[in-house]
Amino acid sequence: MKRINFGTDGWRAKIAEDFNFDNLRLVTQALVEHLIEQDTAKQGIAVGYDNRFQSENFALAAAEVCSGAGLTTHLTETAVSSPALSFTVKNQNLAAGIMITASHNPPEWNGFKIKENFGGSARPETTKAIEGKLKDSLKIQPTSTNIKLFNPKPAYLAKIKSLVNFDLIRESRIKMIIDPMYGSGAGLFTELGLAVLEIRADRNPLFGGINPEPLPVNLEESFSFIRETSLEYPNELMACIVLDGDADRVAAIDASGKFINTHNVFALLLRHLIVNRKLSGNVVKTFNLSNLIDKFCQKHQRKLHITPIGFKHVADLMLKEDIVLGGEESGGMGIKGFIPERDGVLAGLLLFELMAQEKKTLAQILDGIMREHGYFYYDRADLHTAKAQQLVESLKKSPPARFANKKVAKIETLDGLKLSFEDAGWILFRASGTEPLLRVYVEGRSDTDVKQILGAGETLVLAL
Repeated sequence: MKRINFGTDGWRAKIAEDFNFDNLRLVTQALVEHLIEQDTAKQGIAVGYDNRFQSENFALAAAEVCSGAGLTTHLTETAVSSPALSFTVKNQNLAAGIMITASHNPPEWNGFKIKENFGGSARPETTKAIEGKLKDSLKIQPTSTNIKLFNPKPAYLAKIKSLVNFDLIRESRIKMIIDPMYGSGAGLFTELGLAVLEIRADRNPLFGGINPEPLPVNLEESFSFIRETSLEYPNELMACIVLDGDADRVAAIDASGKFINTHNVFALLLRHLIVNRKLSGNVVKTFNLSNLIDKFCQKHQRKLHITPIGFKHVADLMLKEDIVLGGEESGGMGIKGFIPERDGVLAGLLLFELMAQEKKTLAQILDGIMREHGYFYYDRADLHTAKAQQLVESLKKSPPARFANKKVAKIETLDGLKLSFEDAGWILFRASGTEPLLRVYVEGRSDTDVKQILGAGETLVLAL
C-alpha cells in the first residue's frame, strides 16, 4: 500500500491508481478503529457520495467495512451534497460521516472526506490519528448486516429553510439561475420550492470535460446562458449561482456577465449578515482571502481571525467562539446558525436574499462595498508540478525584497510564502493540499496590477 495522507480536506487520489477499493477499505478501517478507540463508534456513522464515477460503489464498500465492525451504518439512497451529509452527522448525533467526493478535483479523481460529530471537516489531529492507524491488510470482514439506507435531504432542507427568508426572495421575482456543474447539488434549489432555471444538472462523471470548480475557465456555458437570459429579461434582477462538485463551495455570475469571485461572495455575504441582518459575531478568513475583508471588519469593529488554508481551521474557530461568517478562497463559506461547515446552497440563497432586500444586482452591491472600502482585484494560477512543496520551500529561503517592481512590505509564512506590498496588494505561493499543483494567488488594486504581479510570479516559478 502506498502511503495515504490526508490533505487540505480529506484523502484524494486518482481513481484506479491510489484511489481503489482496497485502499478505500483500509482507510475506512483506520477511521473505524479511531472511533472505537474514542468510544464513539456505538453512535453510528453516515456514508454519502457525490456524482463522480463509481462514487456509489466506493460508498457501499466503505459502508460494508463500517457494518462489518458492528457500527450502525446509514448509507444515503442517492448522491447528496457534502453539507447534507455533514448536517446529518450533527443532527443525528452520529460518531462521524464519510463523504465519497473529490470536490472540485478533475474527473479522474475521487476522495474520502471525514466529517466529525460536530458536522464539519475533520481536524488535523483527527486525520493524523487516523493516518497512524492505517494497516497494509484488512482485518475487518465487510458485511451489509448493519447498513440502513436513508434520505438526508428532508431534514437538511428543513434546516436551510429556517435560515433564509424565502418569502422575500419569491416576492422579489429574481430570475434565479443555478449551475451545479453536474455535481450533487443538482435539484436542491427546486426541492426548496423555488422556481429556478437550472443548467448542467444531469449526472456526468466527466463533468463535460471541465473541472467542477467555480472558476471562469470552467463556466463558458454559464456565461453564455446568463447573457441569453438577460436579453430575454432585460429589466429584471438576475444572478447565476455556481456550485462545485459536492455543493459546498459557491461563486456567482451577475446579470451583466460579471464573474463574482469567491472573495467578492465573502464580502457580499459579510455585508448582508452584518449590515442588513445585524448579526453579532466575529469573522474568520483563510490566509489567501482578500484584504477587502480586513477593511470591512475594521469599519464595523469585528475581530478578524486569519487561519491557514483549509476550512477545518475555520471550523475549529467557529466551534470555539461567536463567528458570523468564516470562509476560504476556494468558495467555502460557513454561516452563523448552521453547522461549522461550508454550504454553497445556503450561501447562494443568502446572495438572492441580499439582492431581494437591496433591490440591486450583485455587481451594484459589490461596487458600493468597494467604493467605501477600496477596490481589490484577484486572480490565481495553478501550475502543475510534483515538486510544489520543494519550490515553496526554496522561495522561503530567499524571499525577494522587491517583486514586480514593487517594494515588499511584509513577508508571511503562515501557509506558503506571502509577499505583501505597500498598496495592500499581495502574492502567495503555496503547494496545493489536494492536487500536485503549485498555486499562485494574487490580489492587486487594478486588473492591470494583478496581471503584472501574476505574470512575475509564474516567471519566478518557471525559473526555479
